[in-house]
Amino acid sequence: MKTIQKYRFGIQFIFLILTITSFFINFKIAMLTILVSTPLLGVFYCSWICPFGFIQDLFSKLGNLFKIRKRKMPKAIQKILVFNRYVILLIVFLVEVDLIFNIMSFDPRVNFEKLLLGNLISIGTIVVICIFSLVSLFFDRPFCNYLCYEGAKYGLMSILRPFTIRRNESTCINCNKCNIVCPMNIEISKCSNLRSVQCINCFQCISNCPVKDTLSYGKVHFKQNKKNKYLPILVVILVLITVPLVYNIFNRTNPLNAEKHSNIYDKTTINDTPKSSTSNNESSSLDSTKTADNNSTENSVGTTNITDGSYTGTSEGFRGPITVKVTIKDQKISTIEVLESSDDMKWFNRANATIPNSIIESQSTDVDTVSGATYSSLGIKNAVKDALEKAK
Repeated sequence: MKTIQKYRFGIQFIFLILTITSFFINFKIAMLTILVSTPLLGVFYCSWICPFGFIQDLFSKLGNLFKIRKRKMPKAIQKILVFNRYVILLIVFLVEVDLIFNIMSFDPRVNFEKLLLGNLISIGTIVVICIFSLVSLFFDRPFCNYLCYEGAKYGLMSILRPFTIRRNESTCINCNKCNIVCPMNIEISKCSNLRSVQCINCFQCISNCPVKDTLSYGKVHFKQNKKNKYLPILVVILVLITVPLVYNIFNRTNPLNAEKHSNIYDKTTINDTPKSSTSNNESSSLDSTKTADNNSTENSVGTTNITDGSYTGTSEGFRGPITVKVTIKDQKISTIEVLESSDDMKWFNRANATIPNSIIESQSTDVDTVSGATYSSLGIKNAVKDALEKAK
């Protein structure tokens, strides 16, 4: 293994440990750095940081150790399958039906991170993680190549990156080793500046190139007559991509758009909101063991003898802690306000649009979870219960 790959493997391992210890997974500055650097430098998250990417690489190396021959997807099929993860990204952004949310709850990348953080997941999601890990013995990064919509998002962000992998056409001997070792099945030998949205900057091609400096990472080589033409376009696109992402990072603690929903639920408006009639299995990704551990959530929490006032409580959501403020008036729950959550906005909004209203209406945490957002639902319910228990 070349020196650069040893460094990469070591950094992947470090970030795996950081994820396990929770130092990285909710660290806003780290995520902001990734989001800002990607449009400039390309995708480094997938090959240097992502824990599930590391596991796929680990199994790939294990396959090499046991002399298992790596297979490549035929080019004709590859050209079709390569669009899968972008289609999935589009569906996740545009389609809001329970079936989609339930299917996405099996995402092995997300569930592996949850597993590292000590959250219980279902047998089904564990099986999915194991399947992709075992397939990695025979194919490099199968999940990253065809199904990871997070990687697709980063890839699209980096499409006009000013720094990338470059090929010196004058010294290239067309041995095609770069194509063979590329885990993302990119035909590097046909590029001068590698601008593929599939590229994850693993530098396997650079490490295995037999001719020194034929492949390198650096500033894109524009032809002089095109440089002035593309530079303003590049700057504008980088600004348009980066500004919304930065805004989203620093507003993640208040995930609801105030123009669409209020994140404060008052008893006076409760009759305008229908009671949830959705089921408890978002989530097939919710393990029966986790449900058992959260049985206390399903019990009513009395507010008798609680002094009027506001109380905060915290519990674990889908991606981290959810903090709520519960206001008691006349010994009844009057309002519930979500103060902080790091869950994905689209999933969290489904739970937050229903659960607080249902709790206030029933004056109990014994309410149905929202299909497609079970973890966020449980997080809100447990946080409310935590606040009430602290108030006693």
